[in-house]
Amino acid sequence: MAQGTTYRQAGAKASGGLWAKVKKRWVVLLFGLPFAGVGVGMLLFGVLPQLLDWQSMKQWQPVVAQVSQAELKVSHGDDSTTYKPTAQYSYQFQGQHYRGSRVAISDSYDNVGDFNVDLGRRLERAASSNAPVTAYVNPSNPGEAVLNRELRLGMIGFKMVFVVLFGGVGIGIIAYLLLAPLDEINGVTEGDKPWLTRRAWASSSIKSNGKHMMIFVWCFAAFWNAIAIPTGINCIYEFNKGNNLALFGLLFLLVGAGLLYWAVKETAKWRRFGPAPLQLDPYPGAIGGQVGGFIEVDLPYDSNHRFKVTLQCLESYYSGSGKERKRHERCVWQREGYAHTQLSAHGTRLEILFDVKEGLPESEPVKNRYHLWRLNVAAQLPGADFDRSYEVPVFATGANAMGLRESSEEHRHAHQEREQLLESALQIKQIPGGITMYYPAFSQALAKVMGVLFGAGFCAAGYFIDATFMGAVFFLIGALVGLGCLYFLLTSLDVKIDQQGLFTRRKLLGFPVNTTKVARHELTHLKIAESYSSQSGKSHVTYFKVQAHRNTGKPVTIGYNFAGEAVAEQALESISVLTGVPQA
Repeated sequence: MAQGTTYRQAGAKASGGLWAKVKKRWVVLLFGLPFAGVGVGMLLFGVLPQLLDWQSMKQWQPVVAQVSQAELKVSHGDDSTTYKPTAQYSYQFQGQHYRGSRVAISDSYDNVGDFNVDLGRRLERAASSNAPVTAYVNPSNPGEAVLNRELRLGMIGFKMVFVVLFGGVGIGIIAYLLLAPLDEINGVTEGDKPWLTRRAWASSSIKSNGKHMMIFVWCFAAFWNAIAIPTGINCIYEFNKGNNLALFGLLFLLVGAGLLYWAVKETAKWRRFGPAPLQLDPYPGAIGGQVGGFIEVDLPYDSNHRFKVTLQCLESYYSGSGKERKRHERCVWQREGYAHTQLSAHGTRLEILFDVKEGLPESEPVKNRYHLWRLNVAAQLPGADFDRSYEVPVFATGANAMGLRESSEEHRHAHQEREQLLESALQIKQIPGGITMYYPAFSQALAKVMGVLFGAGFCAAGYFIDATFMGAVFFLIGALVGLGCLYFLLTSLDVKIDQQGLFTRRKLLGFPVNTTKVARHELTHLKIAESYSSQSGKSHVTYFKVQAHRNTGKPVTIGYNFAGEAVAEQALESISVLTGVPQA
């Protein structure tokens, strides 16, 4: 098959049989079954019986009853107290004498509202004063009676939380795993075309995350509000009784409203822009070549619209164990630019193209630790913003685009953005025979403050951990990270490079703490190096530094806080041209 052949052209058949899905996903299916069992069980044995009893009891006939014994039973648990009203009573129906003990539709301990407490105390008063009460008798079975036939909406709502929460999650997991097609494709071996084994990559048309994001947000909002709404109603009830602290429970309702707003916004985005798939060119994306393609967006063309594009190679991995096991992403390589836009039959056509250097990791199957390539396209627009991500196949084919020519990194907006970032990070002045540079304290303060807080958190954890060894480890890690970030937050750096050589002086709050001098003949070359990374959601920013290498000794940092490799390379080029010290 030629480069770019799809699995359909190869005559392969996609796998999607039920048994194949069960074999592939049985572990997750087993995870969903208990949740579904709890929800369905609560519905069948907790909610429906009460609704059926309530409906049938509407036909039961009222009679006068005498309570002979009544007690409000109390059960104390580890963190709650529950109540259950009990009573023995007698009544007559159609000339026959009967005895009963059923008090209400629900006959169990609980503390949902004050129903059980109020009913129990009322029956205790009736028993002690020998006052008559009303019982409701089943005319088809007079030996069956109840003293209170009210439907407890609070109790039904409480149980429906379990039905919706557990049942919805469990049934949703099972339905998705049984109905969603497998990503793997039968009939295609990996060979030298590994991208053909993935359904999502079976053609050059790559779907975005837009629909999945919309569905996820709606499910999360429904999940949260299934808990928040009954909780909020109960808090309002408690507040009306004088418990002012119950108002804090309304925060759950506010968060739920925020999630619903988020879900509506994601729906508006989907309805406004449509699927907007990425048509890869070349297919697949090429290490040692190019990654690019075009997107047709249902949006009236406007030359002022700016679509920022980011191509990332990421390493996804797990850390921790048990409940603390979490998946993380580390940015291996990243490039940023802007899509070139033009008028199209669908509205706006976005053209994206990046050059990719050799030696980077290829796309890998999902496992505990693997590499993936992600393309993000975002634009701030009136109304709903455009924000889509695409996981793209990228392999070491060395291919270049056939129908695209303009690089996203060379877009005029990309040049302007890099110049602004460079000006904010590089304060450079020419002097006779060289340059001076100044890097003030408190630059990139947010990332460093977050590092300080992270270190303080680890120190606090180490202080409160009982285990002596682990506590010391946590405290040591926190101290190193926190103090290191605090040091770089509070220090400034002066740099001078001229015919005499290199001179740097680092100051802490204005006081010199470190001075370095390197003779000119000892300088060999300048080179950039990765400094640190920050992440917000799926957005990664890697910061670089520029170092001066010498014949002997460690490299000397002469510039830092450059956001992105492209900005760092531009800073490196500027410093090299102005000083005459060659690049690596």
